[in-house]
Amino acid sequence: MTNQYLLYRQISTIRQGSDANSLVMRLSQLYSDNEKLQSQFTERTAHLNELENAVSSSSQTQKLLEDEIAKYQIISGTTEVEGRGVEVKIDHEMALTQLVDFVNALRNSGAEAFSINGKRIITTTSLSSFANQKSYTLEIIGDKDVLYESLTRPGGAFEQITSGEATRQDKLLLPKV
Repeated sequence: MTNQYLLYRQISTIRQGSDANSLVMRLSQLYSDNEKLQSQFTERTAHLNELENAVSSSSQTQKLLEDEIAKYQIISGTTEVEGRGVEVKIDHEMALTQLVDFVNALRNSGAEAFSINGKRIITTTSLSSFANQKSYTLEIIGDKDVLYESLTRPGGAFEQITSGEATRQDKLLLPKV
């Protein structure tokens, strides 16, 4: 539902634009985003089928359970996380609302795990302690190309929420909570 809301929000932005080239580029981006969502739906459907098929095999079930445990350990922050992603540097203060919007944009872009100024952020972490700091360094694990594009593309998080610098990283290590 969040992705659908953002898609409708982008469509209304397109309708308000006056430059024909800008409209074409934004519409193209919307189609691209829609294709990505369709791909995610297909992947999740395949995962559901895999889970249903695994019930019949105990060794397959064990492997899937171990994978699910690892996934939830990452989500809950009880383990360190290493992987590819994006490092973001922001050299100005952000109000709490900006910070919340930025973090939600990262989550909507497929962030699997991230930290702000060296502190691991999970769904229950209060962001109020990070508001109004002089600068921010965010390390975000996920598909580094998708995350980078969601930040830097026209209409992306840097344009709509805040400004900063993003660099793709092949190896990031986030601490546990």
